[in-house]
Amino acid sequence: MDKEYLKNKIEGLRQHFVESTVHERATGFYDEVHMTKKMLKIKKKLVALEMERCQKKIEHKDVTKTDQKIAEIKQQFEICCKDR
Repeated sequence: MDKEYLKNKIEGLRQHFVESTVHERATGFYDEVHMTKKMLKIKKKLVALEMERCQKKIEHKDVTKTDQKIAEIKQQFEICCKDR
């Protein structure tokens, strides 16, 4: 696959799932307006880790550590949501 194609694909997915809040507004719970600063920080960290994971997969590198970090961050996000 072409690197430019992958960059465009990742950017499109980021806009659709991360920066777009259409679905989140429908549920109302994950709307960025209603998120705490901590939740937004965790969400941005998750995006960075997912991008790192994708890059490692493209380069055929081991992604187990990144997967563990993602699982930990997701758990933190869930705890933060429950506390809200």
